[in-house]
Amino acid sequence: MCANPRDRILRALRGEPVDRPPIWTHIPFGLAATGFLPAPFHGYADGDRWREQDPAYGRLVRRMETDCDNCFIWRPPCMRSEPYLCPLSLTRETAARNEEGHMLTVTTVTAAGRQWRQVSATQPGVGHSWTLEHFCKEPRDAEALLELPWEGDPPEAGDFFELQARLGTRGTMWPTVPSPLLVVCRLFEPTEFLILARTHTGLVHRLLERVAERIGRNIAALLKAGIGPLFRFGGAEHATPPLMAPSDFDEFVVRYDTPLVRLVKQGGGLVGVHCHGHLRHALRRFAEMGVDVTDPVEAVPDGDVTLDDARLIAGGRVTLAGNIQMRELAAASPADIRQRVKGIVREAGPARLIVTATGTPLGPITAPEEANYNAMIDAARE
Repeated sequence: MCANPRDRILRALRGEPVDRPPIWTHIPFGLAATGFLPAPFHGYADGDRWREQDPAYGRLVRRMETDCDNCFIWRPPCMRSEPYLCPLSLTRETAARNEEGHMLTVTTVTAAGRQWRQVSATQPGVGHSWTLEHFCKEPRDAEALLELPWEGDPPEAGDFFELQARLGTRGTMWPTVPSPLLVVCRLFEPTEFLILARTHTGLVHRLLERVAERIGRNIAALLKAGIGPLFRFGGAEHATPPLMAPSDFDEFVVRYDTPLVRLVKQGGGLVGVHCHGHLRHALRRFAEMGVDVTDPVEAVPDGDVTLDDARLIAGGRVTLAGNIQMRELAAASPADIRQRVKGIVREAGPARLIVTATGTPLGPITAPEEANYNAMIDAARE
């Protein structure tokens, strides 16, 4: 029924019959001429090469190449979030410096007598990264950004087709796109943004409108260049409960993402959404918007739906990707993981389902974690 992993994933995304649900570990990997290799997601960086130095990571990536249905996350430079409002010619980044075991990077934007400053940190040896200081400290900072010209990276195919050829039939390419909300909310400290959405709603909408228009232009150019088959949006999770109410999700996500989803669909592409949080309301909206797949579909107790609920809400219109939690991979037994996979297939599948973890490794993989990843792969293949 399914000729290869690529075919299996595409059939699952389209709601067509499959011989078994695809298994995607969610472990980032690179594509070399010689095959899969440990690496962060394309277009991202960890600050060092810890993945290459972890033997367990290497073993799992090699197994993924032969036994899994792989989704390769590809981020073109034009989909980096900051340049949508921070012109590249006005942006400067310092070399990373070590401060108390963390590598700090300072990024500044200087224009019209004003400077915006962001401080980012990474922890060597693991994949942890975070923002210590955000570009916008008050609404006036964001208002001033709206006065700057748009000067981002050109929407080019870059290395897409080379990497697609290397991946071959072992999986599918998933170009990644920031939802407008992701670009806007990351300008601010997270709690401050939630307050701003209430106190300066008009400003938030002006920012979202500006960013959505620019993202749409880049999507159109990538579609014209033949990029696909699936565009994976990220950022909707910033408006799911408990962060925001369902009405906020409609106002800040559905309103701006829906035209972008339609643009991809009109161009012949498929649409995925990466979204953590409580999904009961969001999943219904995804189905209405025409989304083809959403991950990681966190079920109770981590979310507000059971997998059976999610399947019913999706109504056969959205493929569900999930639902092994990272804490389970860290602490459960292989026998437990095998039972969890069987339960996932029973409740959410077998049609329109991709079995996957809810996150990616954020540090060297322990022996119990490696055993559990292998158990997850074995159970899904069975």
